[in-house]
Formats: sequence, C-alpha cells, structure tokens
Amino acid sequence: MVVLLVVLTILCCIGVNLALRRREKAAAEAYAVGEPAAVLPSLTTQELPGGLFVHSGHTWAKLDPSGAVQVGLDGFAQGVLGRVDRFELPPDGATLRQGEPAFAVLQSGKRIEFVSPVDGVVCAVNERINVDPAEARKEPYGKGWAFMLRPSSLSRDLKKLRIGAEAAAWLEREARSFSEFLSLHRAVPVEVGATLQDGGIHVEGIMETMDGEILQIAIRKYFR
Repeated sequence: MVVLLVVLTILCCIGVNLALRRREKAAAEAYAVGEPAAVLPSLTTQELPGGLFVHSGHTWAKLDPSGAVQVGLDGFAQGVLGRVDRFELPPDGATLRQGEPAFAVLQSGKRIEFVSPVDGVVCAVNERINVDPAEARKEPYGKGWAFMLRPSSLSRDLKKLRIGAEAAAWLEREARSFSEFLSLHRAVPVEVGATLQDGGIHVEGIMETMDGEILQIAIRKYFR
C-alpha cells in the first residue's frame, strides 16, 4: 500500500510539472505571435506630436522656434518607470553628446540615467517637473519636457532619430519587446505573472518593482 501511494504521488507530481510546462510554452507562443500588446495600451497610444524625433534610448527631441531643442522622456519610458521621486536635470551650460547620459530619474533609492538625443549645450531646464513629477508622466510630450539645448550638430544627429509613423511603429515594437523581456526573465511579481495565461503582462510602472541585475539589464537594453 505504501509503495502504491509513493507511485501515485510521483505520477501526480509529474502530471503537475507537465501542465506547468505546457502553460509556459503556450505563453511563449503567445508572445511569438504578438498577442501581449493588448496589455500595453497606455504605453503606445499617446499620439506623438508633429515634428517630434525619438531616440533609441527613449528620449525625444523637438525643435523650438527659437532654434533650441526641447528634450524629454517618451511615453514608453514614462509608462514603465511609474512613480518618479525626482528628476536629476543637467546644469545650465552643460555640454551634452548624442547617446550619452544627460539626466536621470531618482526612484526609491535607484538612479536611472537617460541619454541626450542630440549634441548641444543646455540653455534651459524645466524645474517644474520636480514640483509635480506625476504631471510629467501624464503629458510626456508637453509639460513633461526636461531641458532645452542649443544644438551643435543637428542635421547629422536627426538622421539617427525616428519621426512620425516610423517612431510610432517602433514604440509599439518596443512595448511588445519589453513585455517579452519581463516574461523571459521572470522579472514580475507573482500576482502579475499570473496574467500570462490571459495573454501577457501588464508592465505599466513595473520598474518600481525591479532592482539589482535585472534592472541594469533592462536599462542597458532599452535606455541606451
């Protein structure tokens, strides 16, 4: 009788393990065909203003009538970051280079750097975003601008940026990619991971829960 119970227990464990593997496989196949995008609406549906250029590090550049360039974080970055304690802005007069760290987000003891989309010298900073960082998240392409600079190599720099339909399509792909990244690295809380069988992971504000090595991998992959 004891032997029979042991055998039944082993068979039961094997059955549960196979069921879990089938569920993980189904989730992976769902990502392959692009189903998870449905859980990322707020990261991709904010309309990009005309004339706005997007850098691969998820910062944007917009030409001002004065000849300066306004810079900020795109809707994707603002969305996955979630709550922000403070923006660390560059000092007036600082010289910045395209693709190099320019400003940072401070969040629960973490510091996440973002790059400048173009070369130039800082000529203005938006200190108001530190009065109400949540407002910057609501209007990433308006009140959420971070600083302005006088460009030094604008015609060259703009060739490396995306604009219009190309930028919008790229942001959609980035949202899908980030959702898949979280699934593959299991970088989500248990209660969030449970939504996998429903078609994906809700990632808005997910970086508030990330830390350590997985956070650094995400920063290198999406914000450089």
